[in-house]
Formats: sequence, C-alpha cells, structure tokens
Amino acid sequence: MFDVLIIGAGPAGMTAAIYAARGNLKVGIIEQGAPGGAMVNTSVIENYPGFKKIEGTSLALEMFEQVNDLGVEYFGYSVIDIEKNEDIFKVTVEGLAEKLESKALVVATGTKNKHLNIPGEETYKGKGISWCAICDGSFYKNKPVAVIGGGNSALEEALYLADIASKVYVIHRRDEFRGAEILVSKLKVRENVEFILNTIPLEFLGEENLKQIKLQNKLSSEVFTIDVDGCFEYVGQQPANQLISKLEITDERGYVVVDKNFETSIKGLYACGDIVAKEIRQIATAINDGAIAALNIVKYCKE
Repeated sequence: MFDVLIIGAGPAGMTAAIYAARGNLKVGIIEQGAPGGAMVNTSVIENYPGFKKIEGTSLALEMFEQVNDLGVEYFGYSVIDIEKNEDIFKVTVEGLAEKLESKALVVATGTKNKHLNIPGEETYKGKGISWCAICDGSFYKNKPVAVIGGGNSALEEALYLADIASKVYVIHRRDEFRGAEILVSKLKVRENVEFILNTIPLEFLGEENLKQIKLQNKLSSEVFTIDVDGCFEYVGQQPANQLISKLEITDERGYVVVDKNFETSIKGLYACGDIVAKEIRQIATAINDGAIAALNIVKYCKE
C-alpha cells in the first residue's frame, strides 16, 4: 500500500513525488514513457531558473535522479484503469499481476500533440511527418523540412532544425506568430529559414515517403506546393485524459477541474501540471502545481 501514487513523470509529477517523499510518505510514480514528459522532446530550455540554457533531456534527468535518490518507487508501465473502493485507490497497471493501491492518487498525465487531420497525414506518419524534432531531426541532415505552427514549440524546434536541415519552412496560419519575439528574431537572421504566413496545409504528398506539402494562402486563396523530406507539426495540445474520462472531473475541453489544493471533486484524487484546467502551461507552472498538490496530500494522508 502506497500513501500516494502519481501517474505521469513530467515536471509536475516528479515535483509532487519529491515533495511527498520529503513529507515522509510512501510514494510510487507510474510513467509509460521516458521520465520528463514533454521536456524530453524539447531541444533547449532557456526559461528555467538556474539554467541559462539546458537541454530538455538533461533537465528531465536531473529531476529523475532527485526522485530516485528519495526512494520513490518507479513503475515504467502504462496504466489501464483507475478505481476507488471506499477510501482506497486501486490502479491497474499493464505488466503487473496485482493492482497498486494508495490512499491518495495524483493524475499528472499532461497533454498530447494535436494532429492536423488532413489527407496524407496518416500515410506519412513516421515516413516524413513527426511531432518531435529532437527525436527525428537527425534524419533530415542537409534536407529541406517544414515546421507547422506559430507558438513557442514550433519556433524553438525550427531553430533546432535550422542547424541540421538545408532549409526550414515555418508555416503559420496567421500573419504573426504567437511565440516569443526573441525566438522570431533569432529565426529571422537564419539564412536557411523561410516564413510562410497566412497559409494552411491542405495535403501531404509523396510516394513511399513524404515529398511535398500542398498549401493554400488564406488571403489570395492561391494553392501551391513546397518540396520537403520532413514535416514537424506543432499545432497545439490536447489533454491526455483517457484514463479519467469516466470520472466526470473534467471541463468541456477535457482538462481536469481542481480546487486551490489541486484536489478534484473526488476526495483524495489530485491533479497537477498541464492536464489541469488553467490558462498558462509551462515547466514552472507545472512545478508549482506539483508542489502544492503534494503538500496538501501530506496533510490528507496524516489526517
């Protein structure tokens, strides 16, 4: 029996684990992917206090080592089901014969990438289309690529790809980017980066692998194609809420509703990080959520 089980080992989940373990609770954390959440897919982080510049994988490893040093039990599996019997949570985990049990449960599953849902996307997924530049960028050394999106993620990964690819097209549906101006400025001075604004993708084209993207200018309605070997989509996020959809704790967009203690309407069930209904989603805000949730869980478990 654990005092608290945490589903998700991103910055929110790992922070919750650190604070709960330091509160002398027995803590387990479950993560089906690599520890770090979205951080591990981020090439460089420049807005995390204490580090002027750090690779996402390096920051994730620093956090994970701290979690390990505190004796938190780690389960590298996917969660199949969550249930609550009286005051005990029971978590069914793939690969484990018995259910894990805990007094409190934290959902820190974060978000997942949105897809464009246009013709050719499914065909060329993994054959030119990717959602992770740091994972797949090296395949496109000295080749032309496109980045679709206008937020910080799109701009950061376009900068990363500019050091690898022969050409980087940054495609955005609006006339201005939503991301930080400092990122836009850095891209503007890169000779191999071209902005294609007020433009939407219509279709991915190719043979065995991706070769072209059909685009349309929103102002002129002109339809044209660009030749690329790779395309990286950064068109937003949606909550990774499959596990909790039946629990009726989400808002109309699928994000978890919590109180000031990060507790849901189900007693003992907490949520933190990007899965929570809020306006701003950053590493710093995820850490805030995890710390507050864990400190309140310590009180809850000792009542």
